[in-house]
Amino acid sequence: MGRRFRGVLLALLLMQMSGAAVQASTWDRIASYLRLLQRAGVNALVAPDCPVGLLGAFHEGKQALLMCSNNLPDDPAVVWVVLAHESAHVMQSCNGGNLMPAALLSQELEAARQQDPNPFHELQLYHTSQHHVETEARLVQALPADQVVALFEKHCAKRLSP
Repeated sequence: MGRRFRGVLLALLLMQMSGAAVQASTWDRIASYLRLLQRAGVNALVAPDCPVGLLGAFHEGKQALLMCSNNLPDDPAVVWVVLAHESAHVMQSCNGGNLMPAALLSQELEAARQQDPNPFHELQLYHTSQHHVETEARLVQALPADQVVALFEKHCAKRLSP
């Protein structure tokens, strides 16, 4: 991922200065979504030296979303999944808590596990107090990009500047 993702962030900054339109490619979708996050007051950062296995993180207090270039492949599909996952935590921050009640989360989790149980195996690594927020993030990362954007706009609407 390294150079290309940093390049996307650089292109994002340049587009902001020039007012250029975003194209429809996957890297462009990522750049567009990063702009949306920025409008909500979230700083997107790229770290080249994350611990092994860490793909991304969100720090609520600093409103910073971190992507780990040393652990992510140069593949926009993978980068998007991590970005969507971490942005779910941003949505939770905007929402002041969980995105869905426990009963609905349980239903959605069961349906998602039937399609692909893999993203949910690592929930065991988290303290039980984190299971709800991490399950929501895994459900969001599996959604189509348009739905992720719509959810972000819904939950973070008050923070989006025109």
